[in-house]
Amino acid sequence: MTTKTTTAEFRYYEVIATIDGINEVLFGSYDMSDCLYEKDAESAWWKEQGYQRIRVRRRLVNEAPDPKIYGAI
Repeated sequence: MTTKTTTAEFRYYEVIATIDGINEVLFGSYDMSDCLYEKDAESAWWKEQGYQRIRVRRRLVNEAPDPKIYGAI
């Protein structure tokens, strides 16, 4: 008999940018709208600091979001 193990995967969004040729995570959230807001609100300041190619990416993680912060996602 084989046992099937499943791991839940959750979408996690990050605002990333490049500085000195290195990608750096500037902000992260399980809620994409949080990342879009942060990107819009902080892009000018990040660019002044030298960040380039500021963008939002999604990745899958095994850790569930905290329901106290995110509610039921």
